[in-house]
Amino acid sequence: MEITVKVIAILDAQRFTSQRTGNEYIKNTFVGETQGQYPKKIAFSVMGEDKFKQMNIVVGGNYNVSFDVESREWQQKWFTEASAWKAVCLDGQQQAPVQQPQTAAPVASAEKPATAPAPQPQQQTEESGGGENADDLPF
Repeated sequence: MEITVKVIAILDAQRFTSQRTGNEYIKNTFVGETQGQYPKKIAFSVMGEDKFKQMNIVVGGNYNVSFDVESREWQQKWFTEASAWKAVCLDGQQQAPVQQPQTAAPVASAEKPATAPAPQPQQQTEESGGGENADDLPF
């Protein structure tokens, strides 16, 4: 599966030692957020520190992530994991995500005029619309 996300967080690496072989494994996790009317957050795990470093994941960067989804049962509960095996930066070089927060500041300043009386009712309708749709969710 593939999805385009903006990386919003990189979590601390987790270290595991195999009980069978005694080998140490490192699992890195990053959180991406989809774009659209109802953005979703997805935590992607990457096994192997070298693979994670090859992906060059940076907070604020946009990536096309290839991943597998798997669910496992443990003590009669099910857990789902999204395991990323490839991430392609859509911003070009790593410098692009660093510049992205700089472009976020003008967007924030552009939002100041959007707080004029006319757009405020639009924001209120979006919030109230989100609340109505949230009540319609089946879970």
